[in-house]
Amino acid sequence: MNKEVHTRRYFIKSAFIGLITGTAVLWGSMVGRQKTINSKKKFTIPYNPNQEVSFNDEFIVVTRDNKIQVLSSRCTHLGCKIVSESDSKLLCPCHGSSFDLEGNVLIGPALRPLEKLDFEIDRNSSILTVQL
Repeated sequence: MNKEVHTRRYFIKSAFIGLITGTAVLWGSMVGRQKTINSKKKFTIPYNPNQEVSFNDEFIVVTRDNKIQVLSSRCTHLGCKIVSESDSKLLCPCHGSSFDLEGNVLIGPALRPLEKLDFEIDRNSSILTVQL
């Protein structure tokens, strides 16, 4: 009959693994809850179909060829707010990244395209509702 001996080292390893596992579970729960809280923000603004690029606090509305697109105004490099457009390029004022009007990266240091946001347009009242 072979009895397993639980040593101090075994106890410390088990406690450490339990602590790491518990921290990972709690962290995942907190991140999921924060995403839920953040995703419930809705912004409603007047929509002008004649304006090609419109900058708002948290998003950019691009209207081209009767196609509407809403992009996040936060650069994917370090989150600086994009507030200008030149020659059909959205320009980040912080580190020089530029994006086309579809949100694709033209010049880095940003590597990822701008986030495309969900939106609804009430054509009767010309109201644009964006969900962040």
